[in-house]
Amino acid sequence: MRVAILVLAGVLAAAGGVRAQDRPAPRGGVAEFWFDPTQLPAFTGTVERYLVNPRGETDALLFREGPQIVFPPEFGDAVRGAVPPGRPITVWGIRARHAPVITMLAFAPNAEASPVVVERFYWRLVGRSAADQAERITVAGTVKAPYYAPQGEVAGAVLEDGSVVTVPAGTTEALRDLLRPGARLAAEGRGVAGEQGRAVAAERIGDSAENLRPVPPPAEPRRR
Repeated sequence: MRVAILVLAGVLAAAGGVRAQDRPAPRGGVAEFWFDPTQLPAFTGTVERYLVNPRGETDALLFREGPQIVFPPEFGDAVRGAVPPGRPITVWGIRARHAPVITMLAFAPNAEASPVVVERFYWRLVGRSAADQAERITVAGTVKAPYYAPQGEVAGAVLEDGSVVTVPAGTTEALRDLLRPGARLAAEGRGVAGEQGRAVAAERIGDSAENLRPVPPPAEPRRR
């Protein structure tokens, strides 16, 4: 597995020289490659909903069967367009060791379709912070599932209505009871609320909109 991942990393890094017919990638980052992405681990499930980050970008989806799938935001329109909610999708990628989150490296809407290869890794949460000009919004509801970073760290929560709440790194332990499935959660901060979904980078958080408090400061890293 590790060898396959390293080989794939090298291939994707050199993607500009291995595209089918040596043609440039279409707008949106979709391209075809000479290698077979179906050699990677495959995960098939039904899209329950797409998730947006506090910048309003689609960069994740939830399987009805449970796992969260993450992908670069420039692929959001391509994945949404190929697989509407309620339809199955096959994802080739890497699953985090200790959490139900899968980093997408290729996808296909059905067995007859050629896999679409994701051109860059999405290992980190870079870019999921709210834009400076984002509006201030408040969301509230019941936690459906943790919101994961690609490597499996809890980075917030997904509410039953699909709203996403992100919290700063280093604060999840202090907020553990609010972020667990079934908990009541409310958050206020900068984010987005539109047809694609709602997401907020929490600045104040609590168990209801009437009981919000500032997000605690990040915990000091443990010394070894």
